Amino acid sequence: MKILLSSLLIFFSLTVLFGQETEKIKADISLSSVTYAMSHPLHDWEGVNKKIRSIIVRDKQSHEIKKVAVALGVADFNSGNANRDSHAVEVLEGLTYPTVIFISNSIDYQENNIKVSGTLTFHNVKKVMTFSVLHKFLKGKEAYTGIFDVDMTEFNIKRPTLMNMPTDKIIKISFFLVF
Repeated sequence: MKILLSSLLIFFSLTVLFGQETEKIKADISLSSVTYAMSHPLHDWEGVNKKIRSIIVRDKQSHEIKKVAVALGVADFNSGNANRDSHAVEVLEGLTYPTVIFISNSIDYQENNIKVSGTLTFHNVKKVMTFSVLHKFLKGKEAYTGIFDVDMTEFNIKRPTLMNMPTDKIIKISFFLVF
């Protein structure tokens, strides 16, 4: 939790650099979610996290996002199976590394798409990720959706096993953030 708070405080202090031409907007926690999908030779499953903490800094005139930060707890994912969820926290060393954080480095607006690049901190490893984001309006709010892959081995995470067979090393992440 300390990592989450300090990361968001750093993010807030960065927004001062943008001056009065920007505004900070928090994600609507009741509508936002991040989902992971994993595969094992015997079955596939998903887990959903609805306790998303996210803030965007956007230009007041153009409404273009200048910076985004997202933080979520490893233990806040729910796959519908309490044993699987507690094992996931154990495998991810969630007590030692409780928070996953993404902070953008660049945001490039293209026709109907936004290309976002930033640093993902997961399992105490930082890696630059780039992915596409789709922007749409939803009942007077702005929604941002996207999908990207996380390779567990690149974040020093040992792949979980079931019946001596490891899961696929790729975790598929999808997000739905509403502001």
